[in-house]
Amino acid sequence: MLKKLFASVAAAVMTVGMLAGCTDKEPASSNSSTKSDGGKQLVTITTIRTLKDDTKFRKGEDVNNNPVTRWAEKELGIKFKTLWTAPNDEQYYNKIRLALSSGQELPDVFMVADGLLINDLIRSGKVMPVDEAIEKYASPRLKEIFNKFPEAFYPATVNGKRYGIPRFSGGNGSDSLLWIRKDWLDKLGLQPPKTIEDLEKIMDAFVNQDPDGNGKKDTIGLTLASKNGLATWLADGSFIFGAYGDYVPGSWSKGKDGSLVYGSVQPSIKKGLAKLHEWYEKGYLDKEVGILDEQTAIKSFVAGKSGILSAPPWAAGWPVSDAIKNNPGAVVEPYPLPSGPDGKIGRRGEGLTVGMFLFNKNFKHMDKFFEYWDAIYSYIFNDSKYFKYGLFEGYDYVMKDGKPVYDPKQIPGGAIDPGKYFLTTDIPTIPYMLYNLAEELYTTKRQPKNAYEYTKIVAQGEPYMKAATIVNQQNQYRIENEFNGPPTKTMQKRGEFLTKMERETFANIIYGRAPLDEFDKFVKKWRKSGGDDITKEVNEWYKSVKGNK
Repeated sequence: MLKKLFASVAAAVMTVGMLAGCTDKEPASSNSSTKSDGGKQLVTITTIRTLKDDTKFRKGEDVNNNPVTRWAEKELGIKFKTLWTAPNDEQYYNKIRLALSSGQELPDVFMVADGLLINDLIRSGKVMPVDEAIEKYASPRLKEIFNKFPEAFYPATVNGKRYGIPRFSGGNGSDSLLWIRKDWLDKLGLQPPKTIEDLEKIMDAFVNQDPDGNGKKDTIGLTLASKNGLATWLADGSFIFGAYGDYVPGSWSKGKDGSLVYGSVQPSIKKGLAKLHEWYEKGYLDKEVGILDEQTAIKSFVAGKSGILSAPPWAAGWPVSDAIKNNPGAVVEPYPLPSGPDGKIGRRGEGLTVGMFLFNKNFKHMDKFFEYWDAIYSYIFNDSKYFKYGLFEGYDYVMKDGKPVYDPKQIPGGAIDPGKYFLTTDIPTIPYMLYNLAEELYTTKRQPKNAYEYTKIVAQGEPYMKAATIVNQQNQYRIENEFNGPPTKTMQKRGEFLTKMERETFANIIYGRAPLDEFDKFVKKWRKSGGDDITKEVNEWYKSVKGNK
């Protein structure tokens, strides 16, 4: 269904796209127009951003002087001025909060992912609603995308007004599948799992039949992280719970009546915990599973002591490649998630956004912002009048004999991703687009049309493309967190206590320190200790952002 949704979005935006023609002391909001040396009218737009280690510059270039800023100035008449940068999100948000509390002027446009900060900025009255600007200035293609994903605006919706433009995620980019040691399967004469029962037989063999051939019983079946929750971005356990019901721990999902309910307290979670306890008792899991976070959990897989990992397609680059490198002869393949006893399959679904772009209430150039926004989106739809083969020659591609070459080794100075210079801090996308393209490229074996398809998909290798295809083909099993608003009043007061209680209870059940029925006691205590109030608040928020939709 989601794949069809993407296809309809892509077709629509391509059509309408063609119809449309396709430093700290400086003042933050700069709404005046100036002229360049060539006499062209320029609009200055100020911003701020994180500048992480993965953003590289050519010698002599920086955040305010690079091919993107030069292109925007020459082609669009926009002079971007980044007032300051921060190396990480924590410092970035702290600096914004400081500006907010001290009454400093905000930049014209900036991205925020922290739900509470988004809400505080909106309540401050210092950022503008964007509904009128979208209607007036957004291109038909952008409006089509926005209309297809209305929930992407929920994080910045207050009293029926939208105050931000979503920075879309890949939609399913961090959704997991199984990565399994195929060399172990072959050695033990096993077939890939289709059901949880099949998976158990494989794990049993991986634990008891010496798959690494060292004569010791020192291997486990499944690498699992649980310290930060059992539905997570790496060494994910959400598929275990998805095999028994429509809920995963830590997520707010629609109940039978359409209201949002907290996944961790639903009856089906008890079945998942019972299964994990059984696996723990049989030695299928790491003995220290309860204290392993994502980084520490994968050590067993990388070291060649675990045979199965649940992780997204990007795991092909890390940590799967490390496991292959560290264990000569290791072969790791991606496989679909297995079904439960009633045929159910489910997994944690990535949210639709990774942040919201907010705008200073005094910003006067939303027309230029949307002109820029449509121009950078035109690239991923391969109909850009600015970017035909890639973004910028000499950065993500070079021309040789009249043809584009994307091999980094043939680009003088190596390849650099200029998409990092955009306001989006990466080449923009829309939900489900990347893996839909990956599936197309993998199944048809066609050549990439531009640097985006090459660098983001083909260059990642066949295991990545195969994994992305598998994830894309299981999109109907996504269990997405429907609550993407700011922490509610009771969450702020009781959330930390409730989360700690949940994780301790689940760990104790898995370890066998507490009986399975401790789950029922946990549910009652969760509800009495603020859970019912939070559920009420979450649904009040949900109704407020949905309106009559």
